[in-house]
Amino acid sequence: MLCPDFPMDLTQKAARIVLMDDAMDCLMSFSDFLYAFQIQFYYSEFLDSAAAIYQDLLSGKSINTVIVPTSRSATPCQRQPSSDSVSLEGVEAPQFYQCLENLCERDRHSTPPLPLIGQILGTAPRLTFYGFLMALSKNAGINHSIGEWPDVHRG
Repeated sequence: MLCPDFPMDLTQKAARIVLMDDAMDCLMSFSDFLYAFQIQFYYSEFLDSAAAIYQDLLSGKSINTVIVPTSRSATPCQRQPSSDSVSLEGVEAPQFYQCLENLCERDRHSTPPLPLIGQILGTAPRLTFYGFLMALSKNAGINHSIGEWPDVHRG
């Protein structure tokens, strides 16, 4: 409303993070939307790349990252064959983390702090992409690394 040329897709992507399990026409907490929006706005390029990596892992493609000569430990991340991977939802968190680690080492855009990504991905053996987005938006450390928001959870 204040800026008619602001990209509507950023707002819609933030709403999808908050409402991943619900219908898009439901009410949502403004604070949840605010945190999801800042993640989407600040890390947009990283999230686009992470989504592409996630889709490649989900489809079973072998992910080979480009090794930048100045990178210390960039290694290709490859899909580990798993007999039960088709029946499980999401991708393997350690494999996704390895790919994101390689992305963060070579990415020139803003990326969330790698130790915090590792903390998020270390909580479950598998995850969905929207589960990852929700965890990013709710992580206090990542929100703090972006900047301070007023404490909207105080009563």
